[in-house]
Amino acid sequence: MAGLSGEVALITGGASGLGRAIVARFGDEGARVAVFDRSADRLRELKAEFGDAVATHAGDVRSMDDNKSAVALAVKQFGKLDCAIGNAGIWDYNLTLDDTPEERLGDAFDELFGINVKGYLLLAKAALPALVRSRGSLIYTVSNAGFDPAGGGPLYTASKHAVIGLLRQLAFEFAPAVRVNGVAP
Repeated sequence: MAGLSGEVALITGGASGLGRAIVARFGDEGARVAVFDRSADRLRELKAEFGDAVATHAGDVRSMDDNKSAVALAVKQFGKLDCAIGNAGIWDYNLTLDDTPEERLGDAFDELFGINVKGYLLLAKAALPALVRSRGSLIYTVSNAGFDPAGGGPLYTASKHAVIGLLRQLAFEFAPAVRVNGVAP
C-alpha cells in the first residue's frame, strides 16, 4: 500500500516544473490529485498520462472563482480534500531594481505579487472549509528567497518573504484544525 493511498490533494501550478513533479510523486504514492494550472494544453497532457488519478482545472490563481472551482472539482471528483498545495509562482529572473524600467515596475509588482502571494491567499480561503472537514493541511512552496537575499530580484524576494508571513499567520489562525507548512526547494 502506498503512503498516500486514499488521500486527495489539490496542486496549483501542477502542470509543469516542480508542480508536475509533485503530481507524479503523489500519484506514485497512491494519492488522487486535482491539478490547477493556467495551461490547458499541459493539463491535457497530464490527464493523458495519469488518467483517472488526476482531475484538471484550467484557470488563474489570482481569481477567487477559479480557486473555488478547483477545490469544488477535487471534492466532486474524489469526495474530499486532504491537502492543498500552493505551488503556482513566477520568478523575476534576478532582475535588480536598478535594471527594472520604472514604467514596468508597477505592472511587474502586481503580476508577481498577484500570482505568488494573492494566489496563495485565495487558495487558502477557497480550500479552508474542505480542509477543516478532513483536518487536512495547506502547504506552500516558498523558496530560499523567502529567508535570504540573492534568490531572485527584489520583487521575487519580497513576494516570498510575504509568503512566509502569510504562512505563519494562517498556521496561527487555522490551528489545530488545519496544519499549514511551507517547503523551500
